[in-house]
Formats: sequence, structure tokens, C-alpha cells
Amino acid sequence: MGKNKKQTLKRIIFFGLMFAASGMIAVVSSLLYGKSTELLIRNAVMILAASGIVIFSYTMEEVSHRFIYRNEGKYSRFALMYLISLAAAVFLPFLPVTGWPFLVIFVLLGVFSDGVTGLVAGSACLLLSVNLAGGSFSVFWLYFISGAAGILVFSMLNDEFRVGIPMFISLSILMLCLTANVILLSQGQLSIAQFMIPAINLIVCCILLLVSLKLFSTAVIHRNREKYMEINDPEFPLLVQLKDLSKEEYYHAIHTAYLSDRIARRLGADDAAAKACAYYHRIGILKGENTWENVASICSEYHFPANTRKILKEYVDDTEKIISKETMIVLFADTIVSSILYLLEKDPAAELDYEQIIDTVFQKKLETDELWENEISLAQIRAMKKIFVEEKLYYDFLR
Repeated sequence: MGKNKKQTLKRIIFFGLMFAASGMIAVVSSLLYGKSTELLIRNAVMILAASGIVIFSYTMEEVSHRFIYRNEGKYSRFALMYLISLAAAVFLPFLPVTGWPFLVIFVLLGVFSDGVTGLVAGSACLLLSVNLAGGSFSVFWLYFISGAAGILVFSMLNDEFRVGIPMFISLSILMLCLTANVILLSQGQLSIAQFMIPAINLIVCCILLLVSLKLFSTAVIHRNREKYMEINDPEFPLLVQLKDLSKEEYYHAIHTAYLSDRIARRLGADDAAAKACAYYHRIGILKGENTWENVASICSEYHFPANTRKILKEYVDDTEKIISKETMIVLFADTIVSSILYLLEKDPAAELDYEQIIDTVFQKKLETDELWENEISLAQIRAMKKIFVEEKLYYDFLR
């Protein structure tokens, strides 16, 4: 069975189970709260409809390559997070309305999928709690708005994953929504006691977010940090073998990796993966020809991270279309290094106009279809060209 068929089967299994389980949660929770048959049917239909939209949104975002935190293919992880959130939503009505920690649920569903999917999934969980509690829809809106804000601010993080400012913004919006929708509308005179439960909610949300996001960062964002430190070392055994086989190929890889790393950092791309791809985009020659089969064999043998294998496949395999931003960065770095080395080989003493060489490379690439239908924008292409020009002093090291 082909890889695509396996992925499709995996997606159908996990999402099918998630869809069925979400319906069961809606039915069982309605029975638990003693809801009438009509309300039970309503809750089941609404949760099943929302779950269907969640599945469709997740699938479309994956196809469009719009995930931020490397969630492609992680169906079981997201399905489990969604079902845990639904289960939590069943028991939240036992708490005071001002104490529901829905900010945490929205943010986690967002980082385990993407903004749109997380918003729909969080809304489904929130709707279930509101329906079970028989609460006002002002409660739905206050948690929906604060949850949407949380998803937005946390979706803008890069691989450094610094959560301080997003945490402050999301908690501030949650407090404002609680004050405007619950505390100000409560009967009687305002008192400090009315702010106690919302304050506890903020503290609980803060603690849960810090703990869960730390775990997410360790398990997902920085899972491959040590591996990248290992394979991106110029003295890594594979690169030593490449150097023993061909010093020209080795130094070509070194120069390409340096430029790819610099560009990727400036463009906010996955610099570690781009650097690894630049180091190993010709590593297949250790087994004879630089075919994808040889490169894939080496990647498996040395346990390369999945994102690096994906980028290398796009770069090496002629049947693959270049999609990722990192692959485009390596493509330009490799082409510019190759062009300069070719000209220096013809005349080692030549005074090269590096800016003109870079301009020519970009102009030729723009005339092909390689720059279309991928993740890199024209603004980023212009920024990339500017950065390559700024590195003019480095190109003398290629001599």
C-alpha cells in the first residue's frame, strides 16, 4: 500500500473514531444531566455537526500546508486532545460560570491543529458546556471571544516559543470579558468577593497554560533539538565520509548550509531543518548516485527528523513538487554557491560581481514555475535576495 493510501486510511480511522466518540459524549452527558429527549437529540446533532466541521477543517489545513506547529499527520494526537476537551466540557458546569478554564482548552486545541480548526473545536466544547448548564449565551460569547484571542496570539509564536506576552494578552482579554459579561451584570453591589472566582480562574488558566505549553514545547517544538545539534555538526560522521569522498562536495555543502541557515533565521523558517537539508542534499553520492532512494536510506539509517526528510525529498526527488519555504531557501543557496564556484573554477583570479550573479539567479528562477504554488511569498523572495546580497563578504571564502 502506498504512503498516501496509508495516510488516508490512518486519517479515516482516527477521525472516524473521534466523530463517533464525540457523539457518544454528547448523548451520555445529556443523560447524566437529565436532559429531555429533544435536548439530548439537539446536543448530539450539534456536537456531531461541529465535529464534522472540525475534521473537514483539519484535513483542509493539512492539504493546504497551513499548520504552524508541525501537526501534519498527527491525527491521533489531535483526536485525543479534542475528546479530552469534550470530556472536560461535560464536567465544567459543576463549577461556577466564572471559573470555566476555556481559555486553556481553546489554546491547546489551536496549537494541536491550527487557528481555524482550534476555534471550531473549542467552540464545540464550549457549546456543550453551555447547553448542559442551561446557561446564557452571553457566557458562550465571553469564552468564545477570549478563546479566539488566545488562539490568535499563541499561533504567532516561532520556534523559540516565548509565551510571556501571549499569556498576558490572552489573560487580560479573559478578565475583561468576565468583567463585562458576568460581574457587571450581577445583581447587588459590586464587591471584592465577586472577583474571587474570576481571579482563581485566571490563576488556574495561567498555571495550566504554562505547564501544558511547556510539555508541548518539549514534545513537539523542540523534540528534535538534540538531533539537529548532532547532524548539523560539520564533524558529524556522515559529513566526514562526504569530505573523504569529495572535498569539493563537502565544502559546497558547508557553504550552502551557512547561507541556508542565515536566510531561514531571517525569514522565520525552520533554520535547523533548512541547514540539515543543505548539508545533506547531495549525501546520496555516498551510496553511488544522489537518488532519493539512496538519500532516504541514509536518512532512515541515521534517524533524521521527519521535517528534514520531507524537505530533502522535495529537493532530491524529481517527482516531488517543491512546496516548503525551507526547500526554496536551500534551492537558492545551492544555486548561488554553484554559480560562484563554477565561475571561480573557470578563472580563480576573477573579480566577480556577486550582486549581479545573485540578480541573475533570481531572475532565472522567476522565469520558471519553481516559485509558484509553494509556501514562500514574493515579499519573502525579495527579502531573501536582499539578504544574499548582504552576504557579499562571505562569498570570498568560496575561493
